[in-house]
Amino acid sequence: MSDMSAINPPNPGTSEGEGPKKHRNPWIWVSLVLAVIAAGLFVWAFTTQSDLDDTQQEADALQSQVDQGKETGSAVLEEGKAAYDDLSQQLGATSEDLSATEKDLEDAEKKAAQAEQDVAAAERDAAQADSEADKAEAATDKAEAEADAAESRAAIAADCAKAYVSALGGLFEGDSVSAQAEVVKQQLGSISATCKASLEGA
Repeated sequence: MSDMSAINPPNPGTSEGEGPKKHRNPWIWVSLVLAVIAAGLFVWAFTTQSDLDDTQQEADALQSQVDQGKETGSAVLEEGKAAYDDLSQQLGATSEDLSATEKDLEDAEKKAAQAEQDVAAAERDAAQADSEADKAEAATDKAEAEADAAESRAAIAADCAKAYVSALGGLFEGDSVSAQAEVVKQQLGSISATCKASLEGA
């Protein structure tokens, strides 16, 4: 006891009759803190495990979908390949038909070009024929006009000749030929002037 008194001297604020106060053990607090931490770690671990389980389930579901997608993709790929083969065969036939159609089209274009040339030549010939017809019609009209004029002049000339004969016949109607000649001369002059004017107007 003397040693303990030397190590822990008495508290001057206490009386000798009172014993020393009991100190709380700090390990209790440490234990409580560790318990709380352990509980928290347990909850965290439980939650993490639950999340991991959910994640694993989702991964399994995704893997199942991927496997199903692979199967579906394989089926679609096979169908697409079959469709491609069919289309290739059809395109081969279509290419032959297209080549034949292109050849027919080229032949038709050549025939159309030749037809256009023929039409153009026919139009030129028709235009030339029209021009020649117009010239012939103009010549005919001119000839008819000249014939009408000649016929008119011939009629005028005949009338004038009749007038001359009639005037000359008057020489023998009077008692004196010399006296009647002056009258006939005047008549002939008048007839000549009339006939000249008529012939120039015809």
